[in-house]
Amino acid sequence: MKREDSMFRFTSILIIFFVLIGQTAFGQNKPDTLIINAGQSKLIFIINSPEDLKEFEKYDLNAVLKNLKLKLTSDSVLVSENTNEAIKKDTTVVVADNEWREQDNDDDRWRNKEDDSWRGDYSSTSKVKKRGAGSTRHLINFDLGTNNYLSDGKFPEESDAQYAVRPWGSWYVGINSIYQTNVKGRFYIEWGPGISWYNFKFQDDRTRITEVDGVTTFIQDPDLTRDYKKSKLTASFINFTAVPMFQFGQKRERRSSNFSSLSNWNKINIGRSYGGFRMGVGGYAGFRLGSHSKVKLEGGDKDKERDNFNLNNFRYGVRVQMGFRGTDLFFNYDMNELFTEDKGPKLNAFSFGIIL
Repeated sequence: MKREDSMFRFTSILIIFFVLIGQTAFGQNKPDTLIINAGQSKLIFIINSPEDLKEFEKYDLNAVLKNLKLKLTSDSVLVSENTNEAIKKDTTVVVADNEWREQDNDDDRWRNKEDDSWRGDYSSTSKVKKRGAGSTRHLINFDLGTNNYLSDGKFPEESDAQYAVRPWGSWYVGINSIYQTNVKGRFYIEWGPGISWYNFKFQDDRTRITEVDGVTTFIQDPDLTRDYKKSKLTASFINFTAVPMFQFGQKRERRSSNFSSLSNWNKINIGRSYGGFRMGVGGYAGFRLGSHSKVKLEGGDKDKERDNFNLNNFRYGVRVQMGFRGTDLFFNYDMNELFTEDKGPKLNAFSFGIIL
């Protein structure tokens, strides 16, 4: 009887021993899973070892979510390879074996989207969408500068012409709707429509614009009883501009163990204020919307006349742009003359200034 009791106790001990070993082994193979509920969505962490947990402590979760910018779609399922759980929600992201994977319900095949140019100092592959060739961004900018014109390559004041203008006060203003389209690497194109205004402020405040035998002529008002304060000619155009640009340098964010560097690491920041030196040469074409002359007298009286003054209805020319970091400059030169041929002085307008 004692022998049977001893055998029973020995057998029980063996059974308990092997059960404990089995539980320990199973616990080592099964990872810990943490599920965070946020509204109708879930965020799942699968931790395989305490060492992996220490690695997670290096990362800023808020920065991860901000940079990944997960876009919700209506036909995706969140799946984990290490569990049998499938969550039918909008975003499909799988973290397993140090990879990010995506699965669409319309295609049962796994697709690994790897892009080394977006990789930070971490083991997983970034899922941020690459901004490659053909990507376009839109912005509104302003041209603010001065304008003048040349007659046979010379400034009119060199010949004491009545239509000579003052650089200060002859403002060029443009409003542009610009698209920046990346072509390849550091090469991109800025293109789009815009509206611009020429303002030619004459050096002689007594300058008046008249027409003699169908030809636009500039004269000095002989009426000395009138005290002039300002005289100018204004013309507005609607334009289309296209300027191929090349990025010579860029500012890159340093590698970091924090995921916050994902979206900017090793990316060419075309046309950005932190993108280094950039330069381009292109062209433009425009159609005249309107024009008027204006004189201002002592006491605030104004005399404004709307007319075409034989100005060309079209303009076309060359545009040069260059910039460094947050500063961009422009230079426009009209290839055609400001006035219709044989209907006014032979003048080619130009403008230059800063792009805001």
